[in-house]
Amino acid sequence: MKTRVAATAILLSLGLTASAQITKHRKYDWGWSYKLEMPETGLKCEFPEKPAVRTLAYGYMTAAQYKDELYIAAKLENPTPYDIACRTDEFVSELEKVHGLQLSGIKWGEIELSNGHLTLSGNSLTGYAKYHIDAIATEDVLTIFIYSSHDELSVPGHFFASSYSVNDIPAGEISYLTEERSRKRAKILEYNNGHSLVRLENSPVTVEWPDIPTLEVSRHQAEYQLDKNGTHYSTRVLEVGPQISYAFFNSFISKENARMNADGTLTLQDDNTEVAFELGNTDESYFRKMTYQTATGTVHRYYVAADNKIIVQELRTDNMTDAEQRYVASFEQSVRNEYDTRTFVLK
Repeated sequence: MKTRVAATAILLSLGLTASAQITKHRKYDWGWSYKLEMPETGLKCEFPEKPAVRTLAYGYMTAAQYKDELYIAAKLENPTPYDIACRTDEFVSELEKVHGLQLSGIKWGEIELSNGHLTLSGNSLTGYAKYHIDAIATEDVLTIFIYSSHDELSVPGHFFASSYSVNDIPAGEISYLTEERSRKRAKILEYNNGHSLVRLENSPVTVEWPDIPTLEVSRHQAEYQLDKNGTHYSTRVLEVGPQISYAFFNSFISKENARMNADGTLTLQDDNTEVAFELGNTDESYFRKMTYQTATGTVHRYYVAADNKIIVQELRTDNMTDAEQRYVASFEQSVRNEYDTRTFVLK
């Protein structure tokens, strides 16, 4: 632990950034503390030693060593703040790859909404070193705090952990958690005899609709909806990057289905998952089709994860003979054309 911490502190001493404001703060029994202020977030914390600052491509990080303890605070640009666990894992991986700091087997808790900010905490025991990680996401910034020791929190450890509490930030709301949406006109490529061809917002996928859908757009989501002849048609495009794993994809669907079936009226009839490689791209794309029966009708749901987005397509009807099944068929064919149908295989 001591060797790894010392080596990390040396590596982190390279580079400075004006965004991290560090000042000598107050006198304790063990010596002076140093205050780190992050103007972008309103968060601040105290280090028991003067931290070294390193500029990152997407923010900065600070680190200080006190005896056998390591303190790290990082500010990262976070265009998709609800993907807080993924971005934090990426940062931890960079610590291991670039600085040799190994944090394995992190156990994450639940993501919580605290004082208008998303928070996530986790713990790791690597060798005999204990690590505690807190991540706090605002609208555009992800702040990560890491404390490490082979023993319990020391007195400096306690003041470091308490000084960056999210409760110190004035209460507020994050716009991507609100229902604020702006209405826009759907981009109609073609319109003929009650059918319209629509290119989905921020997506290469084109869908044929039985009429012109309404379009509502928020910061990370575009949603198309249409009600016609007793059938509800909808398509959502969600930004969920930077990368989408197979586990994240299925976890997302599980949460969606739990929300859909909160009243217990849906019965799953069919469920197929396929995986594809987009030509010229090493990233996998995921495609899942699900059909439900209800007491009054049928629900078709299609999910696609590709290009840092998830697309959710739904047809809900009391009578399938009255539904425009070309709506679902055109979506599936468009997806397969875009992501190379020959390479889709059953998972």
